Amino acid sequence: MKNVNTEFNPDYDQLHPGVFLEEFLGAQGIKKTDFARRCGRPTKTISEIISGISAITPETALQFERVLGAGSASAKMWLRLQQNWQLQTVRQKDRAANAEVSAWVKNFPTNDMKRLGFITSEPGSETWVNYFLRYFQVSSIRAWEEFWDHRLNLARFKQQRPDTTHRYAVAAWLNQAERQALAVDAESYNETLFRSALAEIRKMTRQSWEDVGERLVELCRLCGVALVFLPYLKNTGLRGAAFWATKDKAVIALSDYGKSEERVWFAFFHEAAHILFHSKKAMFVDLERVGSQEKEIEQEANEYAANFLIPKNEVKRLINTLGPKANPSLIKQEASRLEISPGLLVERLKHEYRYGRSAYKNLRRELVFPNCDPFE
Repeated sequence: MKNVNTEFNPDYDQLHPGVFLEEFLGAQGIKKTDFARRCGRPTKTISEIISGISAITPETALQFERVLGAGSASAKMWLRLQQNWQLQTVRQKDRAANAEVSAWVKNFPTNDMKRLGFITSEPGSETWVNYFLRYFQVSSIRAWEEFWDHRLNLARFKQQRPDTTHRYAVAAWLNQAERQALAVDAESYNETLFRSALAEIRKMTRQSWEDVGERLVELCRLCGVALVFLPYLKNTGLRGAAFWATKDKAVIALSDYGKSEERVWFAFFHEAAHILFHSKKAMFVDLERVGSQEKEIEQEANEYAANFLIPKNEVKRLINTLGPKANPSLIKQEASRLEISPGLLVERLKHEYRYGRSAYKNLRRELVFPNCDPFE
């Protein structure tokens, strides 16, 4: 074994110290097996250090110093190499994590969420990522992806145009809906009471939303259904949603998409159908564009809402009575007889028989939802 006359002082922090050990032994003509015996270590251990599998411990560094010489390959040098490499590795992981975090936060429509009152203007002393993790009540970005992938079946969004249906925006809207629903002190769900309430609510469509909104919420609450209203969030295509917060508490969330009372009334009865007839385990999201996976269930909900509001036989009779271009005053008379909103009658006739919308615009009412409570 040769004596070392020059100090070995590598300046490479990005490589494992085993690389330098192999270089040092090679330069000095020292075999790994001989070096291992001198250190009192198995050859396998030295090979694992060289390959980067094992770290150089203080005990190992001291053995290296005794065998290779304190002047040129001191224990401090080997520990510094190990520490530098570990620090560099952590920094690389941290940079990768920061890049991932930055990209994840940018997925959310933060400005729109602020404007609509979903969140406050600034997260305070927190970073935005921690703020959003608390908002969604998840521990990490990975947990968020796994939770919402399961909840929304995110594969469905592959069928949507990304500029009109954005899964992160949809998750933000639904999360806000759930937060508000959990604050509603609803009774245990009672299907019989809910069906009875729906009959009363149908007649309430003739009044303005401003006049009946509180009564509507109360009727639903007494049946075990938490009803919440949220402003439309851009790039969601969301008209509403239905799901179960607990086994005894159903949730109907409505968006003011389209700013039309008639559309929101229809969405309400559409979501009611999901509560009445479909699985408690699923989250039903009423999107502007429906994927093939949801067509059958969504069609069932549409048919229930349409026929509950205006039975199909009545629609056919009205077409024969009113003709393709009914006078608005006649629409009002028939709507009064059916105890339904004139605007809803127009929407039904327009949908099934292509009635024009412009001629009946005065029969439709614009909708404005109350502001929601922001997340703090």
